[in-house]
Amino acid sequence: MGNEKTCFVAVVGLPNVGKSSLINSIVQFPVSIVSLKSQTTRDAINAIYNKENLQILFVDTPGFHARINNLSNSLNLAINTTLEGIDLVLFLHPINKKIDQMTKNLAKKISKSVNKIAIITKIDLENEELNFETQKKNFQDLNFEKILPFSTNLKELRSKLLVEIEKYAYLSNHFFNNLDVTDQSSRFFAKEIIRKQILLNLEDEIPHQSAVVIDNFDESDSRFVKIEATIYVGKKSHLPIIVGKEGSVLGKIGMDARKELEEIFEKKVVLKNRVSVAKKWFNNPQMIKKFGY
Repeated sequence: MGNEKTCFVAVVGLPNVGKSSLINSIVQFPVSIVSLKSQTTRDAINAIYNKENLQILFVDTPGFHARINNLSNSLNLAINTTLEGIDLVLFLHPINKKIDQMTKNLAKKISKSVNKIAIITKIDLENEELNFETQKKNFQDLNFEKILPFSTNLKELRSKLLVEIEKYAYLSNHFFNNLDVTDQSSRFFAKEIIRKQILLNLEDEIPHQSAVVIDNFDESDSRFVKIEATIYVGKKSHLPIIVGKEGSVLGKIGMDARKELEEIFEKKVVLKNRVSVAKKWFNNPQMIKKFGY
């Protein structure tokens, strides 16, 4: 075993509080998709930070939100499951948002976690009314003893957070290779990047009522990767919207996803997307499971 140390860290918070951004900035890789729209992360993503003898495994969780449908229930259950076997919980909340009832509910949900730190994100957006001291007091009232500021734009805050996390690490053989940044497969990244581009190219409820399934992922040729995917929408009326006039929207989604995937895989990507209707799949437990949620 030697002097190797490990720490499992769950990153928890409401939608769009900066969970994915925090993880990506620490591991210096786009492990989790980032969008300005809420409810982006649907899978608990294991991101891996390695430095000398230390290995930190970050588990991103879907944003906790109201029980709108069966998919929402499934995502909230994923949070509960994620917290099992965790050494440290990071509870994220942006500095420019007031503490609402949902934030209090989620804080209560993790109240039994022995090791927890409140992370005030987007610290560079503080103002006279909502600043670090104000939010620090708010989280002390929610029974958090440790409250730290964070911003992806400030490297010194990233370093301070890593120093704090290491205090909770324990002697253990590392679970993954020291060169790994995630335990997710290339197929998973393809699915997430396509879904990210749906979020960026479409408005309203359509992105959140769509799911991506990778039908074929072929990297047998060292020169390129061939990917075939199906984008499922929850309503027939969404089909022409996601396709666009003469395929313009679907083409833009595919082009943007392909460019991003080529940067990640560092080789040419041949991507073919098609769209299909899975009526109200987000309320169908079997379909939710089939789509990997």
